[in-house]
Amino acid sequence: MKRITVIAALLLCTAGLKAQDCDAIMLPYFHNNRARMEEYKAKAPDKFDYRCTYARAAFYESDTIPAGVDVFCISEVKNVFTGESLPTNFVVNLNTLSYYSYDFSGIQMRHPSGSREACFSTPGSAHPYLVLRTIDYMTQEAMSVFNK
Repeated sequence: MKRITVIAALLLCTAGLKAQDCDAIMLPYFHNNRARMEEYKAKAPDKFDYRCTYARAAFYESDTIPAGVDVFCISEVKNVFTGESLPTNFVVNLNTLSYYSYDFSGIQMRHPSGSREACFSTPGSAHPYLVLRTIDYMTQEAMSVFNK
């Protein structure tokens, strides 16, 4: 009985880690072409998992500003397809927020190596700050998919 409980707990933890919807966060990478994304998933599932893990690792929400990060208004973030800025009352949903939909990579590259987190004020969300992790961190998380 103890073994079943441990296995169930591990499965729930794994499900929690995979809570972000890969299709939703990856579709913009394929310019919102679902057929192209499905073809890619079928032909290169490991690469798809890598890119999804990379995008999943991009963000976390916070109630405080992490030490030493630049703080931006969320309206400074632009949609890469339309050029429109996010509204100041944008509500963060980490299950569907796509790193590939917005110009987050450009914001990361404002620092020469992309090795500094950035923080966005999100007063319309459950937590007042959205933190964009470093490219280094995102890459390490994505590489962990292959090191298991």
